[in-house]
Amino acid sequence: MANQRKGGSAAQNKRTKLIVTVAVIAVALLITFAPYMNLPFDIPTWGELLSGDKQTVQDGDALNAPFTVHVIDVGQGDSILVKSGEHAMLIDAGERGNDQKILDYLRANSVEKLDYIVATHPHSDHIGSMPKVIEGIEVDNVIMPKLPKSMVPTTSIYQKLIKAVKASGAKVISAKAGDTYTLGDAKITVVGPVGTPDDLNNASVVLKVVYGKNSFLFTGDAEAKSEKQILANGADIKADVLKLGHHGSSTSTSEEFLKVVSPSLALISCGKDNDYGHPHKETLEKLEKYNIPYERTDIKGTIVVGSDGEYLSTAFPSDKTAEK
Repeated sequence: MANQRKGGSAAQNKRTKLIVTVAVIAVALLITFAPYMNLPFDIPTWGELLSGDKQTVQDGDALNAPFTVHVIDVGQGDSILVKSGEHAMLIDAGERGNDQKILDYLRANSVEKLDYIVATHPHSDHIGSMPKVIEGIEVDNVIMPKLPKSMVPTTSIYQKLIKAVKASGAKVISAKAGDTYTLGDAKITVVGPVGTPDDLNNASVVLKVVYGKNSFLFTGDAEAKSEKQILANGADIKADVLKLGHHGSSTSTSEEFLKVVSPSLALISCGKDNDYGHPHKETLEKLEKYNIPYERTDIKGTIVVGSDGEYLSTAFPSDKTAEK
């Protein structure tokens, strides 16, 4: 009887090991092929599992963090202040008429000089107030996309920008994918545009900024075509925080791009009741599908994300919901 029990126990152990082995293989196959399957539930990717959980965005003193990103509420446009210690970069400057608001905001945040000002692309909702901002503060470097002659704008606002840049004495840098810069303790990498753009939105300068263990991706108005080129170029675009392209338009933030970036937080800069319907429903549905929380300037006003190099926190110095 004892031998029978021992034999039965051994057989049971073999069956258990076989079941566990089959289950592990099944789970591994599911994780591997889930991105190519239309499943009714979410499965984490190997990248997410191997890199740990997504960054958790906490409530905290974001405004006093050593590294901060400020999505300034400029209505239907972009203007983003990036601060790393005593160093600062301004990405875009909104439509005309926002210059004083931007300059006041910079001074309120102890910015007396910009290491970099980035004109992601020459549309007026991104460069409209840039000439006067450049006239109102010291600027060391101006980063712009290199445009084919056939695409160089003849608009008055672009001409004013070029004139202001020349008068400032700032160094002009043509953005090139792969180039890197430093901003205090942060590293800036140009990831787009890749190749020669065929329209101004896809000429947008796309930057990845890394501070400690935290990373941020700023996309201007880059659309799906530019996103595809960036993916094909093999750049590391995984980021904790993603500033959505083109104000949340359905022409940007393709599903493939979003899955690779895999952000913990998305930021949307757009105007209240804007004429374009930004952010588009399709874009918000993608964010919700992948459980990515997002903040909008048309709802919250200026958005601040702080980092201590490990953890992220948010603040809303002009929370519009509190005004209702």
